[in-house]
Amino acid sequence: MSAWDVRYARQFAEQLAELPDATYDRVESSVDVLASNPGLARRYDPQYEAARPPVPCRSYPVPRTTKVIYLVADERLHELSMLFLGDAREDPR
Repeated sequence: MSAWDVRYARQFAEQLAELPDATYDRVESSVDVLASNPGLARRYDPQYEAARPPVPCRSYPVPRTTKVIYLVADERLHELSMLFLGDAREDPR
């Protein structure tokens, strides 16, 4: 199976550009992994109403960082849209 197309939302791209080099590389590596294996991202269903995104999405924790990628997988288009780069240390409330 071929890799999925990947698109970055403006907010995701801006967040990515602000990261230290090592974290940037780990996030980019995780995006590559997800492009080949989108099923690794889990359905994001937060417990707190304030943490609910405006659209159903998936999340993927970036290994060896505190970052979490939030994305939408469009199976029909075979496309991943990277929406937001969160931090696992954030208070969801």
